Amino acid sequence: MACIHFGRFPEDRVPYRMRAQEVEERLRDIFATVLELNANEVAPELRPESCAKWDSLRHIHLVNAIDEEFGVSLDFAQQMELTSFGKTVEIVYSAISRQP
Repeated sequence: MACIHFGRFPEDRVPYRMRAQEVEERLRDIFATVLELNANEVAPELRPESCAKWDSLRHIHLVNAIDEEFGVSLDFAQQMELTSFGKTVEIVYSAISRQP
């Protein structure tokens, strides 16, 4: 599946189709940066319980970075569902797929 997404910068208004793989790659970079991990350590099963640096403050940083990168505002319920990297990919892809 693909979706229409406008670039993250207001002056970049040319639509393009974002694939699930691209969403996952961009999220992997975000997780690696925020959680101070190597990208190869970010796997679908990565969870707060398995990552000492994934605490409540960094969870907020993840949400903010996702908002900035993809231009989506996740509601509170969606933010609380970000319980693993794999689940985050599903939620973010679904959210950007619904964007106009």
